[in-house]
Order: sequence, then structure tokens, then C-alpha cells
Amino acid sequence: MSWLKPFVAVADYLNAIAGVPNYQQYVDHMEKYHPNEKILSEKEFHRQAIDERYGGGTIRRCC
Repeated sequence: MSWLKPFVAVADYLNAIAGVPNYQQYVDHMEKYHPNEKILSEKEFHRQAIDERYGGGTIRRCC
């Protein structure tokens, strides 16, 4: 659906600003630059991103 493209572009932009990782970009990168390495599942990818952002599941903030 071509009418959806602008909305997807805005959503991708806002996600990038907010620091939300993009799984498809990760897969594309891995296939192009690291073809012999294992590609994480989407669930593993997001878990790793959360662990990297918040220190392995331990949220280090006061509130």
C-alpha cells in the first residue's frame, strides 16, 4: 500500500530518534557485511538492545 509509505517513514524516523532499534536494518547489515555470522532472532535482537541500553536488565536510574 503506497499510501502507507509516508506513515512508515515517519514512524521509522521517530523510532530512530527515540533509540528504538530496527530489526530489518540489522538483518540487512548482517547479510551484507557479516554473511557467515548467526543472525539473531527478532526476540534475541530486542533483548540484546535492551540489555545494552539498560545494563543487562538492571535499570540504573532513580525513578
